Amino acid sequence: MKYKLIQTEWGFFGVVAQDKNVLATYLPGPQEKILRRIKKDWPEAIETNSILPRLCQQVIKYFSGSTVRFSTPLDLSHLTPFRGEVIKACQQIPYGQTASYADLARAAGSPQAARAVGSTMANNPLPLIVPCHRVLCSNGTIGGFSSPNGVREKKKLLQLEGAMNDQQMALAFAR
Repeated sequence: MKYKLIQTEWGFFGVVAQDKNVLATYLPGPQEKILRRIKKDWPEAIETNSILPRLCQQVIKYFSGSTVRFSTPLDLSHLTPFRGEVIKACQQIPYGQTASYADLARAAGSPQAARAVGSTMANNPLPLIVPCHRVLCSNGTIGGFSSPNGVREKKKLLQLEGAMNDQQMALAFAR
């Protein structure tokens, strides 16, 4: 198991992988903070510079404002079948677009499970690669975001992608 810190325009992004499969990602922040989180969650992980070079390039491009579709293989073996289906459905939300928790529940084959989808998104081990920031409430509100910077970071990611204009964003936060 290996990890790498990728310097982006937003700070350091963390990636933990085994073989060629991503196990976890960490949204950008100060280097020491991301490193501390990785060491806490994955104490056996060893730092390397040679980890998934294509993914590293994509992360840098994403945070510089380029449209990116991540296609790196993920290790979802530790998830329940339902959570795995939700994660796969979330991966299908295109850059710059959003879906609701109810939309993901339907796509995962459990149309009545929007709350369970919310729980899955709140515990998403692969933020950005699995774009949980693109998931909103059915009533148009922004919903939650479990990153250290909370919904401010979700808003920033959505704005970067052009998924919501300023008026939509204000409306989403007002509800």
